[in-house]
Amino acid sequence: MKIRYILLTLTIFLGVALLVAVSVQIRTEILQHQAAQRMVASNAVREHLLLNANALAQERSRTVRLLVSGEADARHREELQEARARVDATQEAAEQEIVERSSDLRDPARSLASLSGVARDLDALRQQADAYLSAAPQDPGSEPVQRWFREATRLIDEVQSFRLTLLQQERPQDPALRAEAVLRTYGGVLSESIARNQAILTWALSRPGEINPAELEAVGRNVGRADLAWELIQSQLTAPLSPSVREAISAAHAKYDTTLSPVQQTLSNALQSQTRPAISAQEWYEIARQGLRSIANMQQELLRSSRDRLDLELAQSRRSVFLWSILLLCGFGAVLASALVVRLRVVRPLEALSSAMLRLAENDLSAPLPRQTRSDEIGEMSDALRVFKANAIRRQRSQQDKQMLHARLKDAYRQLRKDLEAAAVIQTTMLPPPSTLGDVRYCGLFRPSSLVAGDTYNVVRRSDGGIGFFQIDVAGHGAPAALVSVASHQILSQAILTRPDGMRLETLVERINADWPEGLPYFTMVVGEIDVGAQRAAIIQAGHPAPLLLRADGIVEPIGDGGFPVGMISSATYETLEFDFRPGDRLLVYSDGLVEAENREGEQFSEERLRGLVHEHAEGSTGILLDSLDRVLRKWRGSERLDDDLSVLMLERLSERANVDAHL
Repeated sequence: MKIRYILLTLTIFLGVALLVAVSVQIRTEILQHQAAQRMVASNAVREHLLLNANALAQERSRTVRLLVSGEADARHREELQEARARVDATQEAAEQEIVERSSDLRDPARSLASLSGVARDLDALRQQADAYLSAAPQDPGSEPVQRWFREATRLIDEVQSFRLTLLQQERPQDPALRAEAVLRTYGGVLSESIARNQAILTWALSRPGEINPAELEAVGRNVGRADLAWELIQSQLTAPLSPSVREAISAAHAKYDTTLSPVQQTLSNALQSQTRPAISAQEWYEIARQGLRSIANMQQELLRSSRDRLDLELAQSRRSVFLWSILLLCGFGAVLASALVVRLRVVRPLEALSSAMLRLAENDLSAPLPRQTRSDEIGEMSDALRVFKANAIRRQRSQQDKQMLHARLKDAYRQLRKDLEAAAVIQTTMLPPPSTLGDVRYCGLFRPSSLVAGDTYNVVRRSDGGIGFFQIDVAGHGAPAALVSVASHQILSQAILTRPDGMRLETLVERINADWPEGLPYFTMVVGEIDVGAQRAAIIQAGHPAPLLLRADGIVEPIGDGGFPVGMISSATYETLEFDFRPGDRLLVYSDGLVEAENREGEQFSEERLRGLVHEHAEGSTGILLDSLDRVLRKWRGSERLDDDLSVLMLERLSERANVDAHL
């Protein structure tokens, strides 16, 4: 088969495969959209059924309360009518929802028939209750009230069973939706258990002598069901629920644990022991009503969250169907365009190039070579017939030149490394070794990020006995920063030693800043002096991290809060910070390479960790503190290499006894 046929066949095959794949995906998206519609419809009906079950439980409690109390006045009858109106409204809403969403529900006729049966039985129960109430003051007796209570409970169970059947038919796949559906189920069990005890205990408190052991046993079972329901609700809190749902569950649980559960348990125990309870039937009814209200609030929040999630899922499925449909149309157009482009831009030029190559293979040197005015592969293939030999010669010469250049670069690199190693040795020798000047002992930690560093520090003693010190961090890395650090080291050391008496420390720094050449990098520093005649010290902070003052009692204080780096603004001014520096106090000066050192996750060591480490080792010696700092930083980095230069200078004011021992 010729290449032109292969290319066209492959193009058409891939295009058809793409269209088939997109069509299959569209079908999948349509099925998901239909499933989402069914889920939305099922959730809407189950929501109304849940509200209907709660309303039925409220009507049952109010009816039992009127039957056993005999207080069938106008106000109580009005409350009962309001409860019945809520039941009728929720039932009507459920039926209307089934009718409106009949196309998205499984067997809507059966659902309507089930609700109609519940409505008929409820009307009969209401007529019985009205007959009992209209016969007042004649007492209907315990047996009719118990029978009426059981029938009302049966209707509530039928509604709950119908709701669970709908849930089994359309189980949500999303973890959060599934958890919320389960929570609503457990909430329904919890609400029904409390509502049953509300009616039974109201009856028991109104007529203490008429409650039988079976009803008291039912109270205990309802308490157990409620506690189990709460345990099951708590087990679902690991699901990805919204904060508002978690807050509603927490509020309902707190209300149950603090008020309803203790009172319910106390009443159950009192009735079983035939002891007169401390609260009346009216008080218990109100307590249970408040508890049911908090659970109803929880259910309302669960319903709202499920609606929002399902609406979002339905919108996403609708958008997916639309986007994939657009993609199908675009794919169809792309297949036609691809076949045309392959024919005009690939097949025909390849046929012309193949014909020319065949004539050259037959030694027909007069055959003209096609000149393609194109910059793609076909144009390159046409040009390759003419420039192959020239390219081969050029590659050979280029390879030789690369080998010579590589050898020269190796020699240059070897010499440069030797020079840098020598410079590193010189730079290290400039740093002062650990020593003691008068009653001040100092030592340092120096770790460059490469062979040479832009960090340096020094401690010098002036002719008048004062002790000056500084630490410098030059902007940048490598050899340029190292050269500037050497120059600044010498300049600052001489400036401290030759500073005239009476010249303030900030004046010295301002002169150095004003005289610093504009072409050189700027640097940050801390420069200071220690008064040997008094327990005082002073520093100037020029863009450097704030030093840490370790008091003899273990308190760690940062000194300074900023300043301009030297060489950045020639007219910058500086402020001298003075502080007490008593025996046992230590001053820790460090560069930003310490606190900005990053671990493998990119997290910086930070000033907070440094202060915590210093505070932890505040009672240890300076050497132990620096060793711990070096060890912790290496562990933090997880490597021996640093991204920035690191230097630490620590000065300690010795006590008189320690100073004498240091000189012996």
